[in-house]
Amino acid sequence: MQPPHQIAEKFSSIDAHDDTVEGFSFIPATKRGKKAKLEVTLFRHWEGKRRLLTFTNCANIQLVLDADVLLDNAPNNTCALQATADSNEVTALMRKHKSAWNVSYQKRVDPLNGKLDVADKCVLFRVRVFGGVLQIIARSFSVRPISSPSALVTANGKISLP
Repeated sequence: MQPPHQIAEKFSSIDAHDDTVEGFSFIPATKRGKKAKLEVTLFRHWEGKRRLLTFTNCANIQLVLDADVLLDNAPNNTCALQATADSNEVTALMRKHKSAWNVSYQKRVDPLNGKLDVADKCVLFRVRVFGGVLQIIARSFSVRPISSPSALVTANGKISLP
């Protein structure tokens, strides 16, 4: 696997300015030893091409988004893709998220210490959109072309396309 700084540079070099965000999909880990995954679908409407960004080995995810501002800027609602391997930024976001866990741990079993121990192996990815930012702390990412939007299964079992 590439070092985190090279992964960050590679991600930051992807041109996604003015793409359309079609959706985010979070796939949680289902058992210990597995890691969560996040997918972002981008559409480059003037080329008719879709891309799927996949973040693997996710540790933390934060989405701050004003849906009205995103809509006001559609279809060109993606600002940029950015990433950093700065462990200070990674650990700061990990520490910040602890207050939102809605659970407390005894000091000896608190998972934050283990997360902080591997922070230097992680990358802080940012998908900046006009109206907010999606931040992902993960170990790697991939990007690949896709031919059509992914089908989503809603809570009532119906399939819908974004």
